[in-house]
Amino acid sequence: MKDLCEKAMAKGQRIDLSGCSYGETTGCCPFIERPTNYYYFLAGFVRILKLKNILEIGTHFGGAIMSMARAIPKRHISRSTLVTIDVTYKNEDGFKAYPYIKRIFGDSLSDKTVKESITSFTDPIDLLYIDSVHECGHTKKNIDIYAGALNPRYIILDDIRQCDSMQRLWSDLVEDFKNRAFDASDISIRKGAGFGVIEWRKI
Repeated sequence: MKDLCEKAMAKGQRIDLSGCSYGETTGCCPFIERPTNYYYFLAGFVRILKLKNILEIGTHFGGAIMSMARAIPKRHISRSTLVTIDVTYKNEDGFKAYPYIKRIFGDSLSDKTVKESITSFTDPIDLLYIDSVHECGHTKKNIDIYAGALNPRYIILDDIRQCDSMQRLWSDLVEDFKNRAFDASDISIRKGAGFGVIEWRKI
C-alpha cells in the first residue's frame, strides 16, 4: 500500500489541477486559491488505479472532486459516475466546468440523501472519499451506510489525526483491515490533519 500511495503522489504532481481551489478556510488564510497537496494525491490515486465511479462526502468548495475528475481521461468521462454530497452549496460557477459531476445538497445521513446517492450508481463504486464531520461516530455511520450499500474498492478518510475521536476511529480500522489500511498522511503532505487509505474490497 505504501508503494501505491507513493506512486499516486508522484503521478498526481504531474496532473494539471489549476483552478481546483480549496476555497474558504477557518485558518489564518481566509481563502486558498490553489489546489492543496492532498488534491494531487487524490488525482494520482484515481489516475493510477483507473478509478471512474467515485462518491465524495463533503464537497466544500469542490476542489477535491474536481481534482479527481481531472485525473479521469476525457474519453472515459462519459462512462464515469462522480457524485459529491454536502450540506452547503458553494462555488456554483466553478462547477459549471464539470457538468458530469452530480452534486447532492443535503445531510449525508438523511434518508433522502442516502437514497439519491446510492441510486446514482449501478455498480459497486471504485472510491468512497469522506471529508465531512470529523468525528468518529458520524464518520463511522457514513462508512457503514455507503460502504455497505456501494461496496467501494477503496475508502479514503481525511483528517484521521485531527482529534482523539478520529484517531480512535482510524485505530479501529487499522485493527480490522491490518495491512490494507495505510496512513498516507506523510506521503500526501497532510501530516497534521492526517489522510488514511483503506483497501475495502479486493478485486
